[in-house]
Amino acid sequence: MSHISRQAASACLGSLMIFGCAASREPPLVPPPAMLGTEVDQLMTQQERNAESSKFVIPMHEFELNQSLPGGRERGWRLNEFGEDHVKQIAARLRQGQEHPVVIERSQTTAHDDTEFQYPVHFSEELDWKRRAVVVAALERLGVSDADQRVVAAPSISEGFTANEAVRAYSRVIGTNNQSGSVSGRGGGAGSGNGASGVGGSSSGAGGGAATGPATGSF
Repeated sequence: MSHISRQAASACLGSLMIFGCAASREPPLVPPPAMLGTEVDQLMTQQERNAESSKFVIPMHEFELNQSLPGGRERGWRLNEFGEDHVKQIAARLRQGQEHPVVIERSQTTAHDDTEFQYPVHFSEELDWKRRAVVVAALERLGVSDADQRVVAAPSISEGFTANEAVRAYSRVIGTNNQSGSVSGRGGGAGSGNGASGVGGSSSGAGGGAATGPATGSF
């Protein structure tokens, strides 16, 4: 056998050995996939935990309307009926051992005399402290002894709607009610039928809404 033939035979034998060894190797072990929904369940559980803290936020519309009355009197720092009910629920959860801060949403409904149009769109730390004092006193009367350490005035945890988002949400509710026939049976149309959150001819709920409801309760 010639020298060239011996080199070719050696190359073929080497190739067979290489490919033969590679073919005989077992594939690497791959861990079995997790059960369907495992990661999604964890995310949803965390979202539920985060949402629990929102139940302890008292928004602006659960206080009476912020306005000045004749004789130099003011209102806006007392809870309305919806706020009183919410505080009772918060007190019950706190007595059950739930650990969340009680947040008074910062008010943004104060008018400044030194502005041109005096629109009621400004923050008021003084009003926030008055509202905080009312909530602390209510919680203490409802059996929460450490209410003064729990209640803070701060921005709301969840973000509110913008004007455009609120219009779209309201339109979706009215459209759904129209399809089910409930609006025409209760008020004769979008303007006088179901509101976005209740029956009362307005988008703010029964009887004019929480933002304008009078404070006639015991707090």
